[in-house]
Amino acid sequence: MEGQTFKKKERLRLKRNFKNVFEKGGRLIDNNFVIIYAQNTMDYNRIGIIVNKKFGNAVVRNSVKRYIREIYRTNKTFFPIGYDFVFIPRKELSKNFKRINYSQMKSLILKLVRKISE
Repeated sequence: MEGQTFKKKERLRLKRNFKNVFEKGGRLIDNNFVIIYAQNTMDYNRIGIIVNKKFGNAVVRNSVKRYIREIYRTNKTFFPIGYDFVFIPRKELSKNFKRINYSQMKSLILKLVRKISE
């Protein structure tokens, strides 16, 4: 259970940090997610989540964000260290969100993240 916290310093909050990831980062894309990643100069990761207003109503958007944060928090060991990540759920996921559960979303994200270290 050690290290399964999600601290404030692990969040991307500033516009310039998001801009840096978008400009310098690599992209992992599938039907459900876009993950943009860029190396940072720190010894920990930071994540940001962007959910479009067209992605269902506020309840659904917040659920997606909570799922992604929880997946990151409980699976930090699968993420390479020293990166900034921006998660963007895609339209396909919004169509299937009612049918997809937490474990399926977890496998989708971890499958994409494994490609970074390859």
